[in-house]
Amino acid sequence: MLRLALMGDLHYFGEENVELQQAKERFYERYLLQFLELEADLHISLGDLTHMGLAEEFESMYRLIRRSGKPFRHVLGNHDAYELPKAEVESLIAQPLNDVLETPEALLIFLDSTREMRPDDWSGYLTGKQLEWLQAHLQVSPEKPVMVFAHHPVYGTTTMSNDEKMHIDPSIDIRSILRSRAGGGFYFNGHNHIHSIVREEGWHFIQTAASLCHPSFRIVEIDGSEVRSSVVTAADPEILESARILFDKLPRYHRAPNAQGEAADRDQCFPLAAAPRI
Repeated sequence: MLRLALMGDLHYFGEENVELQQAKERFYERYLLQFLELEADLHISLGDLTHMGLAEEFESMYRLIRRSGKPFRHVLGNHDAYELPKAEVESLIAQPLNDVLETPEALLIFLDSTREMRPDDWSGYLTGKQLEWLQAHLQVSPEKPVMVFAHHPVYGTTTMSNDEKMHIDPSIDIRSILRSRAGGGFYFNGHNHIHSIVREEGWHFIQTAASLCHPSFRIVEIDGSEVRSSVVTAADPEILESARILFDKLPRYHRAPNAQGEAADRDQCFPLAAAPRI
């Protein structure tokens, strides 16, 4: 069995905001360490790990991540790409921005859906070269379930993905690329700060809430016959209270109401036998 731990938008900020400093100190390290302590073969950030994409923000977060020794993957979010060229971000995180990992249980594809240094446009974007790369890798190991991890949702899928700039640009035909994979697959994203699960033509679109909107983590288990998705909610009173303060007062933050979604947006089981296989 393969077990993955997913974290939604964290929005760690580095600037010295006196009003928020105490809440910052009580929340981020405690929350990130709780995430990294979850039992998992791989820990994945779905983007916006940082709030402004500053080098000091990346360095603070990755200092804790590397100290933990846990396998960690990070798909960039729009906030991660605001201030630095992507080549510099890639060097800071020491990971390719687009990458593939194949395990005995599944094919995992990590996709960068961000615009470079465009704080005025937080919608998602993919180049033609990326689409060709994605299509080629979607044809690999068709007998295994495929999982795509990106920050932005596909337009018209999960909650709020129809809203302005809350999706990959709909003029980019990622749907036809995804449909080229026989049997469908699983697409995981953040960005919209609300838990949501939608099925469309063999693909399951699974959106994970932001940490300040709903302090929680998503666990995904693949065991050969099914994929299980469940949400673990943080119970630490320090985490919950400091998250509430940061949710109310953090500048340039998308405050999503009802971020917990419905029960079916958090916990579901997907039998793999239900999808056509090669």
